[in-house]
Amino acid sequence: MRLSFTTMETYQQCPLKFKFREIDKIKIPQTKETFFGSLIHKVLRMLHNTNRLVPPTEEEMLQYFSQNWKPELFVDEQEKSIAFSLGVKILKNYYAKNYPGQFQIVDLEARFEAPIFDGTETHLITGIIDRIDKLEDGSFEIIDYKTTKRMPGQKIVDNNLQLVVYHLGALNRWPTVLNDGRSVKLSLYYLQHGEKLSTFRTAKQLEETKEKILLTIDKIKTDISGGKFEALPGPLCDWCSYQKYCPLFKHKFKEKTPADEEIKRLTEEYFILKEQSDKNNGRLAEIKNIIGRYYDESGVERIFSDSGYLTRSAKKTFTYDVNILKDILEPIGRWQEVLMVDAAKLKNVITSLSSSKKRLIEKAKKIEKETKSIIATKNKITRSFGLRPQK
Repeated sequence: MRLSFTTMETYQQCPLKFKFREIDKIKIPQTKETFFGSLIHKVLRMLHNTNRLVPPTEEEMLQYFSQNWKPELFVDEQEKSIAFSLGVKILKNYYAKNYPGQFQIVDLEARFEAPIFDGTETHLITGIIDRIDKLEDGSFEIIDYKTTKRMPGQKIVDNNLQLVVYHLGALNRWPTVLNDGRSVKLSLYYLQHGEKLSTFRTAKQLEETKEKILLTIDKIKTDISGGKFEALPGPLCDWCSYQKYCPLFKHKFKEKTPADEEIKRLTEEYFILKEQSDKNNGRLAEIKNIIGRYYDESGVERIFSDSGYLTRSAKKTFTYDVNILKDILEPIGRWQEVLMVDAAKLKNVITSLSSSKKRLIEKAKKIEKETKSIIATKNKITRSFGLRPQK
């Protein structure tokens, strides 16, 4: 299977979005957020163009940004002004910290292929690296630009899958880096903050990443063969351009009927009652704690009032000696009947297993039963221009 990192990331974010984009090939118009990020990347590529003998001045850089700006994407004048000013601010701060002549840049927007072997099958993970530098000690640095508002902690960067995939791609492109034992520095440059967060990966971590990729490929194959892709609701849904095709948003876009109006009224009532219930539940929990302490301090187990009484009862849970049970039940052929996999304990065990073992366990997973619940999410205040959240 040939798979770009972006495609794989889309599947992990939402399998149904993967289907809309990669299988159904549904084309969506460029959003102002994606345009903004793409333009900033384009300007930085121009700034670091290795074919130029003399680096661009700050004025030339900002002029290039202005020439490629698309004001028609912004309906609101204030939003347009905020976005343009943000772009200028990002670029000026970047230029002040990163004069283009001081770096030994190997490549910009470098395309790569990272082969992942699975028995007799070879998968190719492809992608584009924003920038690759050669450092003074002969090692390489992979840099990926981020225009997102949010800058994660170092732990998130240390576990960033994208950087490891880029690392694998660079090693495939320049095998001597691995053969010579040279390190590869992996960096995410958060442009709004002017901060570069860096990390390194060991050979063991690279192998574990390959297993994680194979696990994702297994899931994609299963969904393709079964023809079923699950919609995975999350915070990025608000930014998704495929809303009108998604079952989670079907009601939002469908033509309204009298029955829909009644459901809308009931939904509004649900939110009101839910809010009241949440407040009552908080007060109930507080009262229970106070009464519980009274039980303990007074030595009583039932409390009376004019409305009735409250009785405290104890529920005991028991465990059994496994060896004794096995000795009793196995000879009569009933031992297997009482053996059950504890999902919570299994989840804890899985975290300590190798990626290959995790992959095998994932293949053994199947749906036993499915329950549905209603989750209430209140509408947010209408957002102005903001940059699409990134993982």
